[in-house]
Amino acid sequence: MSRARVALGLLALVALAGCAGTGLGGAPAPSDEQLAENATYDWDRDADVTLNVTGEQYKTVADVNGTERVRLASTSGFGGRNPVLISAVQFRYENGTVVGADAIDVSTRDQRTVVDLPAANGTFAYTGSAGTRSVNAPLDFEGSHEVVLPPGMRVSFPIFGDVSPGGYEKSIEDNHVHLRWESLDSATVSAEYYLDRDLYIFGGIVGVLAVVAVGGVVYYRLRIRRLEREREQSGLDYEQ
Repeated sequence: MSRARVALGLLALVALAGCAGTGLGGAPAPSDEQLAENATYDWDRDADVTLNVTGEQYKTVADVNGTERVRLASTSGFGGRNPVLISAVQFRYENGTVVGADAIDVSTRDQRTVVDLPAANGTFAYTGSAGTRSVNAPLDFEGSHEVVLPPGMRVSFPIFGDVSPGGYEKSIEDNHVHLRWESLDSATVSAEYYLDRDLYIFGGIVGVLAVVAVGGVVYYRLRIRRLEREREQSGLDYEQ
C-alpha cells in the first residue's frame, strides 16, 4: 500500500470520527443538561425577534406563527453548514404558560439544529454563544428584529464596528446600543462592537507609532547629512 493511500485512509478515519462526535454537523449536539439549563427571558418585547447579548452569550426570544419546527445553522467558510449550539430552551404558549426542555425536542440533522416546538403559535426562547466583541446569530424567524448589545459597547467606528445585514436603525438606551430591523426573513444577524476605551487605546498606539516613524525619518535624514559633510571634509567628493 502506498504512502498516499495510507494518508488518505487516516484522513478518512479522522473525518468519520469528527462526524460521529458532532452528529454529522461540525458542532456537538446540545446535551439534555444544556437544554434544561435555567435562564430568565424577557417575554414582553416590542420586536417579533429579540436578541439580547450579555457577555459571551446571547438570549433569543422569538415569536413563531404557523410552524412547529425551527432550523438553526451557521454557514462555514467552505459553503457548508454547521448546527447552532443552543441551551436553556423554553416555549411560551399564547395563554402565557411557559414550558421547558421536556416539552421541546432538539436534534441535529442535515448540519442543522432542528427544534420541534410543542405548538405552532407562541414564543420560543433559547441561549446561544457570542464572542467578547462580536455576535453571529443565524435566526429562522420572520418579522421585526432587535439586537441589544452589552452595556458600553458601540458599533459606529468602521474599523472596530460592523453590523450585518444593513438597513437597521440604531439607538442608545441606558448605555445599550439597540439595533432594529423593520422586517427580516430567516437572516443571520451579526455585529462586531467595541468599548469607547478601545478607540483611545488604538489612538494612543497610532500616535506612538507615528512619533516613532517621524523620529526615525528625522534621524536617518540627519545621519545622511552628517555622512555627506564627512565625505566633503575628507575630500571624497569628486563631483565638479
